[in-house]
Amino acid sequence: MTSTQRTDSIDTALPLPRHQDAPTLAPRSAPPTPPVRTGLPVPPPRRPAQRDILAIQASLVAVRKRPVALAESFYAHLFAMAPGIRGMFAEDMSTQMQRMTDVLLATIVALEDPAEQPALEHTLHALGALHRDRWNVVPEHYLYIAHALTRSVRDVAGPAWSSALSSSWIALTQWITGHMLDGHHRATPER
Repeated sequence: MTSTQRTDSIDTALPLPRHQDAPTLAPRSAPPTPPVRTGLPVPPPRRPAQRDILAIQASLVAVRKRPVALAESFYAHLFAMAPGIRGMFAEDMSTQMQRMTDVLLATIVALEDPAEQPALEHTLHALGALHRDRWNVVPEHYLYIAHALTRSVRDVAGPAWSSALSSSWIALTQWITGHMLDGHHRATPER
């Protein structure tokens, strides 16, 4: 595959929900989630490789030129995959779209400097706890978020999208959602 060919493999990787109105939004086979905290150490999500970070930064030209298109595409993909979560969001998505693109771009900029990584991870952990506490986000939702983000970047990147770039963005989304899930589980009260 050449670097200018598009790959649609990210469109087929996500199973459809059992029912469009399924309240749990669980895919046919449950996505992997971090283990329940039992006092044993759990390794942190692996930081994307430097080559992935460089590829992501190169693709940011399209993302920075079209942040509104990125956000609109992200939420269109998200709600198409999991229509039941639309009710978790305000009718007017303008503020939410701005927040999403701001967090994404700040995350990528912070990845450039390894010294900023601890603060970035702390922010992502806090976001995971906030999403759980304020908006009732459950671990299964993160599967949809990762796929929707990768698909939306593909949409705005256009002919610059490639399977290699797809892999780089998947590595980034796994790292982001891994830290948010870690924060989600850390904040869960022990029972």
